[in-house]
Amino acid sequence: MEPTLIIAGGILLGCLLGLSWFAGSDAPYVPTKIERIKKLLKLAELKRGQVFCELGSGDGRVVIEAAKMGAISYGVEQSWIRVLYSRWKARGLNNIHFIHQDIFKQKFSSADVVFIFLLPKGVAKLEPLLKKNLKKGTKIITQTFHFKNWKPYKKILITEGKPNALLGKNKYEGDFWLYRI
Repeated sequence: MEPTLIIAGGILLGCLLGLSWFAGSDAPYVPTKIERIKKLLKLAELKRGQVFCELGSGDGRVVIEAAKMGAISYGVEQSWIRVLYSRWKARGLNNIHFIHQDIFKQKFSSADVVFIFLLPKGVAKLEPLLKKNLKKGTKIITQTFHFKNWKPYKKILITEGKPNALLGKNKYEGDFWLYRI
């Protein structure tokens, strides 16, 4: 086979993988530190057997931690390569599912807890959908960018002794707000 063809094929494959990894304009890949996730899920009082869902699940770290706490956990992600990577990371856990789909097409009426870490445009787009589709009492956790029209019942800033990454004007990774439908 022609070396030029092999190199071109490799470059094309690399571009496709890169495009899939960084897919999505509403939720770019910005991982949250594991220590903060663990602390948040405890402070949010996630219980064994609850249905937990993350919309825009990235590499699956939040969904995996929820599953380790005994929640029936779902991650919805637009990037198929991140879904495959998340499934690989979660091997051995039976109470976890990763779905390759547009987060705005999910209903999640059975969710007890929904977690989102999206840009302001995505948060605003999800606000009416969540209000319409979630059952009364569902807990929603937003990270860094929050709902403009809802009042949180709890605000949590987790630093774990380390500085939080600044993601916008007065917006820090590790800044979580909790709401109830």
